[in-house]
Amino acid sequence: MRYLGGLILASDDSRFGGYSGLSVDADGGGAWAVSDRGHWLRMEFALRPDGVPGMVRIAALRPLLGPDGRVLEGRQSTDAEGLRRDESGAAWVSFERRHRLLYYPGGPEGRAPPLEIPLPGDIARLPGNGGLESVVLLGANNGQAADLLLLAEQPLPGEAGFAPLWLRRAGEWTRLSWPLTGDFRPTDAVKLPGNRRDILVLERDFRWLAGWAVRLSRVSGQAIEAGGVLQPERLAEWMRPYANDNLEAMDVRIGPDGAPWLYLMSDDNHSRSQRTLLLIFRLEP
Repeated sequence: MRYLGGLILASDDSRFGGYSGLSVDADGGGAWAVSDRGHWLRMEFALRPDGVPGMVRIAALRPLLGPDGRVLEGRQSTDAEGLRRDESGAAWVSFERRHRLLYYPGGPEGRAPPLEIPLPGDIARLPGNGGLESVVLLGANNGQAADLLLLAEQPLPGEAGFAPLWLRRAGEWTRLSWPLTGDFRPTDAVKLPGNRRDILVLERDFRWLAGWAVRLSRVSGQAIEAGGVLQPERLAEWMRPYANDNLEAMDVRIGPDGAPWLYLMSDDNHSRSQRTLLLIFRLEP
């Protein structure tokens, strides 16, 4: 990974913060983020000559709607964690506390209410604050509806050492496992660009003396197809003095140099001691 640049984001609006899901425009000119306090953040960037965001030109907040068309309210309902947009612009948002997956057919800008996607029953057993951190769009498979991958942050009761994943294919769900090491817990995942179905997984740890630590891993599409316990390939791990915070959101796009560019965003937990960072890296071959 090669660091390209980043921004420290701040606002006088008391609603700002808590961003756990990120979706960057294909051209890098803007991004959507989703907050665990129940709103969308739209940012449009002023890009440097190399294509890296130099500043935010325009920003706006918009409330998340529920399936009944009303604004989501209450901590149990608003805790959005994962965000992905498909090629049509539709958005998929995963939630914890009240564990669920909402599909917004009109995307973040649409006014139509979302649809709630039926989920496996064991998802309801997840810890309240350790639920569906990420939704991954793996693309269509043999003409069927797009495959989905959901990744939880914490183990199911009685299954210490592994975080569960659920793969949806042709309407059927299969459970896989993510191996947990130390106190690292997965906070987001995204499919790499291209025809392969490899994914990147972001993990985060907090250490009282050292602060935040972050780890990035890669999983091959073949391993996902095989099921069972995934075997990640560690790509990077960093902590202080490198730029860091509670990094929970991630997206990837093809940059102007033809390489994958990785965007990471931190959740400030609405705490004065934390920051909302947007960090951009180039994934080296």
